[in-house]
Amino acid sequence: MIRSVILVGVGHLGLALVSYRGFEKEGFEIVAAFDAEPHRKRDKEIKQPIYGMGELPEFVQKQNVKMAILTVPAIAAQEVANRLTGAGITGILNFSPIVLSVPEEVMVNNVNLAIELENLSYFTQE
Repeated sequence: MIRSVILVGVGHLGLALVSYRGFEKEGFEIVAAFDAEPHRKRDKEIKQPIYGMGELPEFVQKQNVKMAILTVPAIAAQEVANRLTGAGITGILNFSPIVLSVPEEVMVNNVNLAIELENLSYFTQE
């Protein structure tokens, strides 16, 4: 069974993640991306449509999407998380460098690449 996921924030990291084929191998498909500037020229072409943020609630509800990947700047992350949960998203993979405040029924997994590198560096010390 393929689980539909949306991505919000189509900058460099968002573009990399939306292009990553490893999700499909695990049964996930990023079906659409959302951005504050959906028509901005990007360095890479992607197969998924990029919509404006105003289209997010209707898309999530019509497609019955429950999971989102969040790759927006810290300053916008909480507002976007509020919009995601308000639209019915119950799982967020958060790449933004802040701790999100979400309703109790929403699961957030935080990914902090700097901390991951710090952890790795601990084991590679001489």
